[in-house]
Amino acid sequence: MVLTLGLVACSGDSHLEIAAENTRTITHYAQFRDPQQNRVVIFVFDEETSAIEIKQHAQGLAPADGRLLAAYYFPAGGVSVPPTRLSRAGGIIRAHDLMYDDPEIGPWHYVFLHPFAGEPRFTDCLKAPEDVLCRQQ
Repeated sequence: MVLTLGLVACSGDSHLEIAAENTRTITHYAQFRDPQQNRVVIFVFDEETSAIEIKQHAQGLAPADGRLLAAYYFPAGGVSVPPTRLSRAGGIIRAHDLMYDDPEIGPWHYVFLHPFAGEPRFTDCLKAPEDVLCRQQ
């Protein structure tokens, strides 16, 4: 059974995917997914999670070629925006822009971008805050 709500398709499979993306120290918080399977996702990680673990987690999310995946990683307690804000973005570009423009979404610690075309990138925004993928405070 598939229930479509706006532009986000919800099914039993998506719940399985979300559960599979959770680890002992990394938890799926929110996402926007369009019908073409492009995604913007927010994850929360525990303080004992290493940068290597987060990078491995992010690389394991890689979508099929030609699909966008933007994954933002916040420390536990570091996300103040309701999860529904992202899921109701209305389009993949709007969801991505929301991450950079919404004043309620604070800076993230790590970001992984698998663009429509080109090489995936993982950035530690505390070490490289000037990186274009990081949100400036």
